[in-house]
Amino acid sequence: MKITDSEADQAILEELGERLARRRIAMRLSQADLAEHAGVGKRTVERIEAGESAQATTLVRLFRVLELLPALDAMVPAESAR
Repeated sequence: MKITDSEADQAILEELGERLARRRIAMRLSQADLAEHAGVGKRTVERIEAGESAQATTLVRLFRVLELLPALDAMVPAESAR
């Protein structure tokens, strides 16, 4: 699914969860492994992958372990000096 403005918030969260799960699997990590490396509970990883909301800190931790921080940086680029 392509994430667009017309998608409902819940649909976007579900898509994000699916993408994170696919990335985790591609890196050959179990949910327990990801949770341990990120310093969060396994149930937290399960909830995020199921499309439930999460705290920003938790997402940053997961993005770091999944080597997705460059994507986060590209998503919200720093403003250039005016």
